[in-house]
Parts: sequence; structure tokens; C-alpha cells
Amino acid sequence: VMIDNLDLQLRKLLVATESLVDYRKALSGHTYSLSKSLGMLGSAEDNSKLSAAIAQLAEVEEKVEKVHEQQAKDDFYLLSELVHDYIGIVGAVKDAFNERVKAWQSWQSVQRDLNKRRENKVKAELASKQDRVNQLRQEIAENERQLDMAQENFEKISRIIKKEFDAFDVKKCKDFKDTITKYLENMLKSQESLVTHWERFLPEIKQMEP
Repeated sequence: VMIDNLDLQLRKLLVATESLVDYRKALSGHTYSLSKSLGMLGSAEDNSKLSAAIAQLAEVEEKVEKVHEQQAKDDFYLLSELVHDYIGIVGAVKDAFNERVKAWQSWQSVQRDLNKRRENKVKAELASKQDRVNQLRQEIAENERQLDMAQENFEKISRIIKKEFDAFDVKKCKDFKDTITKYLENMLKSQESLVTHWERFLPEIKQMEP
């Protein structure tokens, strides 16, 4: 249940991150179009101060477009791909647990067959059916061998899953933390770049004041 819930939440998160990537790409495209339109508008403006301010604004928007473009790349390569990788890992874990369930069911099936043959052997002994007893004795020996193999297979799969899950728990948690930290640092740098671009544009606006 825990694995299924984690898988469900990760898939919801993936949808959200993919939407974020699409939004940021669209924002980058619209900002690029705006910068080009402003550039043409500035070229057509007769007022020299206004023309210079519009041209400067076009340059700012062009720089902002580059920031949004980089943010879209970070959204995809750092965030969306990270979630996608985790979905794959969780899927592999689910498959491993399914194999463990199958191994358990196989072990219990052999155990049931063995119990049934032992009961039949007792009945054959009480009925003095020696041929049947001998046959069941051989079948029981084979069942016991199968039971040992089934139990060993189940325990082996359980050990492997525990080892892999422990390794995943340590390594992937660290990877997740490092990637998210890098993503947040990049987003912070992007916001700082946006602030810097607009702050540099401020003097141009102030020169327009009457």
C-alpha cells in the first residue's frame, strides 16, 4: 500500500512538473515575441528619449526571455526528470515485491501439497495399502525437496529486496536532496537575475520623468 501510494503521488507530481515546464516554455516564447515587438516599436518612435527607453525595455525582455528559457530547462532536467526517474525506480520496487508475493504463494502451495500427501500416506497405512504408501513416500520426499527450494527462493528474494531497498533509501534520498537543492539554488539565481535586469532598466524610466 505504501509503495502504491508513493507511485500515485509521484505520478501526480510528474503531471504538475510537466505542466510547469510547458508553462515556462510558453512564457519564454511570449517574452521573446514581446521583446521583438518592442524592438520594432522603439525603432519607429520619433521621440528620442521614449525610443531609447523602449529599446532598453526590449533588451531587458530579451534577457528575461533567456532567464525563463533556462528556468524551463531546469524544470525539465532537474525536477521533471528526477520525478520520472523515481517513478521508474518505484515501479521496479513494485515488480520486486510482486515477485516476492509469487515466491510466497509458490512456497505455500508446495506446503499444502506436502500436507495433503502426508495425510493420504497416513490413511494408506491405516488401510494397509503398502504400494500406495511406498508411492506416497517417494512423492513426499520430492515435495520436501521442492519445499526447501521454494522456501530458499522466497528468503533469497526477500534478502535481495531488503538490501536493494536499504541502498535505495540511503542513496536516492541523498540524490533527491542534492537535486532539489540544486534546483532551488538555480531558481534563486534566476530570480536574482530578473531583479538585476529590471533594476538596471530603472534609470531609463527615471530619465523619462518630466
